[in-house]
Parts: sequence; structure tokens; C-alpha cells
Amino acid sequence: AFMKKSIILLALFFSINAAAQPVILKKVMQFLDTMCVNGLDHRYIDAPEKPWQIMVQGNVNQTDLKMESTINGAAMFSDVKGNVWWQSRVRTDVSSYVGLWAGYRGYGLGYSVNVGGDKGSIFKIGATGGAYGVNLRIHKFKTEEPSIKFRYNDIVTNQPVEGGGTFDLLDAMDIKTITLDAYYLFNRKKFSYCAAYDQSVFQKRSACSFMVGAMYYNSTISYDQGLNADFILMMDDIGKIKQTQISIGPGYAYNFVPCKGLLISALAMPMVTLYNRLDAWHYNSNLRKAIVADLDNPVPEEEPDITVFDYIIYPSEGADKITYPEAKDYKVSRHGKVSFTFDARLSLTYNFGDWFVNAYAQLYRFPFKYDSTTGNLHDWFVNACFGIRLYS
Repeated sequence: AFMKKSIILLALFFSINAAAQPVILKKVMQFLDTMCVNGLDHRYIDAPEKPWQIMVQGNVNQTDLKMESTINGAAMFSDVKGNVWWQSRVRTDVSSYVGLWAGYRGYGLGYSVNVGGDKGSIFKIGATGGAYGVNLRIHKFKTEEPSIKFRYNDIVTNQPVEGGGTFDLLDAMDIKTITLDAYYLFNRKKFSYCAAYDQSVFQKRSACSFMVGAMYYNSTISYDQGLNADFILMMDDIGKIKQTQISIGPGYAYNFVPCKGLLISALAMPMVTLYNRLDAWHYNSNLRKAIVADLDNPVPEEEPDITVFDYIIYPSEGADKITYPEAKDYKVSRHGKVSFTFDARLSLTYNFGDWFVNAYAQLYRFPFKYDSTTGNLHDWFVNACFGIRLYS
């Protein structure tokens, strides 16, 4: 499947180039060629003669998602006094991906598939010019074994009870993240972001630049299946969380050229999150009703045993509040306060003739909060590629 998609990707680039170049695409390419070198100090930055870049990419990454909730344990469990604190953590194995990227003067797209780890895929689009850049990254994966910790006070002894382990979800949790970042450089004449991240130009001398950036982040964490009713119950009835953030901030980047062909680049950008929206979906379940019924009526009449294979979840709204007064609205949206995050990157590039090798790392952090449910997601990846430059 991967080879098929890779061949389609290459065929798309070259077939469009061959078919449309005499009319529209040729003009677009000429415009990109002009933009690539216009206004540059050629003592510091130069553009290769061959405009196309084709790269075979390898990627390793890890996502660490932590969610915490506090529920009224005394209302459901006979041995609990007060609340139950519950923490679930999804920390994926270091996952490996292999893919292909193709582009013209820094404008291109890539697709990578998983070959080990979190069973996901990565799709990327890049558009980088002399003074600006836009990058899109979509990461999807599943997990069935979040680790958990819990803490509550025993109703008899009033002593804290703690525990934890692996929670085996009977239906996998789906996680999807979308990250779109953009930047603008103030020293485009001497400093190139493209040289470090898509190799569409050469950085010939060391240089630095202040910059401003913006980031759009969206994540969806979903485990809203009937088989996960027990997990949903401990997550304060939340079965799905969607987070959207928009952040801006100043940054500083430095390109160090210790010798011809070698480039080491670093970027640091603290950011202020101005827009922070969180949507939460709540569910009731027959599991919750069975637990409450057992507490109110220790020997319920004609109550069938509820097994894991009988779990049913349904939206907590409407008539549910008559039989289940604590039912929360099905979907609740909240806008959080201004918060802080950061974007950090490090890149290493070596050019030799028409060939190049590159490796870069990036780290993200995204916190969220909803009533008694809080969490944060850390996402890091290291991308390595081996590429060649080609004529049209």
C-alpha cells in the first residue's frame, strides 16, 4: 500500500509538470524561481540550479497524553469516602514511519506510514518561501492499553488507598492531532529557514534571525464506544474530547555553518495561546445505572446481571436527567483562559552535489482543562531524509 501511494505521489508531481508546464504551471514555476532568489544576499544564501527535491523519509515519534479527573466516588462505590482521583496516560511506544516527500522550491507534500509502534500515519504539506513558511502535519493513531492511577479514602479506615496499572480497553481509543504552523522572518536576506527544513536553498554562511510565528492545533481523543463504559465512567462520564488552540509568539533562530555543505539550525519560540476551546461529550450507560441501583437497593428485584458485553452508552441529555439527575449535557464547549506553550526545533543538514541528508527534531506541548478533568499532550518527533535535486 505504501509503495502504491508513493508511486502515485511521484506520478502526480511529474505528470502535472509534464502536461501543464507549457501553460499555467510554467508561469507558476517561474514565479517561484524568482521568489526563491529575489532580494537575497548571495554571500549567505544561494538557490540550487535543480529546483525539484525528492526525499525518502524516516520518522520516529512519541506522543504522551495525560488526562486526570475527579469523580464523586461515594455516590457509586460502597467502600469509598468522598471523591476518587483518576489519571489515565497514553504514552505510545517510540513509533517508526517510512515515507516519501516531493516538492518544487520548497512547496510540496509527503505521506508516511507506520512500520512499528502506534499503528498510525502521518501526512505533511509544506510551503516555505524566503521570508515565510507554512507547515501542516496530521498524525493519527490508536491505543488499547492506557496506564492508569487512582486514589481515594477508604470509608472504614479513612486512609488513602492508591493503585494503578494497565487498563485494557475493549475498543481502541482513537487519537488524531492536526498541527499547522506558520512563521515570518525578519532577516530573510541572510537567514534561510528553507535551507534547514526542506533543502530548497543553501545556507553558505552562519546567520540568525528574529521571527514571529503562529500555530493552529487541533486534537480529538475518542473512546466513546459501549465496551468502554467503565473507562468513560471513571473519566467523569466523558467519552470524547476535542481541543482547538491558536497561539502566537516571537522566536529566534540560528543557522550555524561550520564548514561547506554542513548546516546546524536551532529555533526556540515561546507562544501565548489566545484561543483555547475544548468540547467534551458526556455519556450515560447501563453500567452506571446498575452501580447506582445496587447501592440504593442491595438486592434489586429482577435486575439482570450486567456483563462487559452488555455495556451500552448513550448521550447524557433530555429524559436521562429524570432517572439520572446528575446527568451532564451531552456536548459542552468551554473557552479557556490565556495560556502558554512553546515550539522548539533542531535541524542538521549536509549537502554534497545534487544529494543531501537531513535530520530534524521538533517538540510540542498542549495543555487543556475542563471542570475536574485536566490534561496535557506532549508530542515529539525526529525526521530524517535522504534526497536528490532534479531538473524539471
